[in-house]
Parts: sequence; C-alpha cells; structure tokens
Amino acid sequence: MKSVHNINGEEEIGSSNYNNNYYDYIIIGGGTAGCPLAATLSENYSVLVLERGNAPQSHPTVFTLAGFFSDLQKQDDGTTPFQSFTSKDGVGNRRGRVLGGSSMINGGFYSRADDEFFAKSGVEWEMDLVEKAYEWVEESVVSTHPRLDVWQSSMREALLEAGVGPDNGFSLNHKVGTKTSGSLFDQFGTRHGAVQLLNRANLENLRVVVQATVDRIIFDSTTTKPYSSSSMFVFT
Repeated sequence: MKSVHNINGEEEIGSSNYNNNYYDYIIIGGGTAGCPLAATLSENYSVLVLERGNAPQSHPTVFTLAGFFSDLQKQDDGTTPFQSFTSKDGVGNRRGRVLGGSSMINGGFYSRADDEFFAKSGVEWEMDLVEKAYEWVEESVVSTHPRLDVWQSSMREALLEAGVGPDNGFSLNHKVGTKTSGSLFDQFGTRHGAVQLLNRANLENLRVVVQATVDRIIFDSTTTKPYSSSSMFVFT
C-alpha cells in the first residue's frame, strides 16, 4: 500500500491514517474521468482519490507505444495494469487497472465529440465551458503531431480508396469521412494519459491513494437529497 503525492513519482509517502482525515470530495476511481475531476475540484476543495490499481510507474510499459502492443499479449494475473472482461455481447476486452485508467492502456486515439452527442444528451451544456475543457485536456496530454506508423498510413489510404470521404486531413473535431486526429502518444512514442492531468491540480488539496478497494459507501439520508458522507476502503 502506498499513497502517491507527486504524480510523477518523484515523491511518494507511506501509509497514513486516512480514516482520521476529512475531505470535501472522495473520488472512487482514478481513471480517465476521475483524474481530471480530481484536478478540477482540488482548485477549491480538498480531494481524496481512491484507485484500485497501482501507480503507472509500477508498469513502465504503459508509457511506450511498444508497451501498448506487448501488454495486449499478457495474461491477466491480477497485478497487470489491465483487467480482462467479456462484454454482454460476448466480446473479450480489457479495462484499465492503473492510475489513469484505460487512457494508460488503450490505443491513444483522441477526438472531440460530435454536435449530435450534445444535442441528444438531454443536458443543457455551457458550450463555452466545454470548449475550455477541451483545450485544457488537449494542451496537457494530446499530441497534435502524431506519428503515423506504416500500417496506419496504409489504412488511411485504403479508407480513402474505398470511398470513405472526404479527406479531412488533420482535425480534432468529429467529422464524417477520413481524418488524422490527436493522440495520447507524442512524436517519440511516449504516452501521456489522464494521470498527467493530476499535475494540473492544487497538490496541497489532493491526496491520491493507489491499491485501495472501496468496501462500502455511506450515505447521509437526513437531508432532502441523500448524499455520500464517507466511504470505507481497504488496501490490497
């Protein structure tokens, strides 16, 4: 068990009595959504993140493009940065089991959502804030000069030859046709996953605990709208 204070791994602090500490927010799951949420909330609130997996530094292969392919060939022994599962359709798949979530094990493709997604979501989005959120993520982890391997370039050409057009060149926006989009892998083949968004946090307000399994969530039902008042977790 360990707690990660500096997410780059330069500083790690050992076990503390977390049960005696109080936090404004406890985020269960330090994945693709949990990391940016924690970073955002930490600007004004104290935040505890509980992640069942280990720190990515314990799985150095997740940071490289070569490691992406080699990790796919490994068997899930309970300690890997991924968990194997089968979808309801019977398709074998893998989800992240590491700080940063599936953004640390996937192919790294990045694209903005299409307008139809927002229109049909039933949510009244403040699109100016959505734009700022996109920019915040993109300047932190997205490479806008992705390196295309031979097979990727060939696939792109094949799609165009098959009539999947128009050719949109490079674009982060959702577009019909063929395009080259952003990548979590930079031009050197190094991955920049959601875990790096924690570097944008106010670290004075943030505590990240890895290898922590949540046993129960306690709700306060004395108010009009019940809310989670605490959680019980154990270290594995």
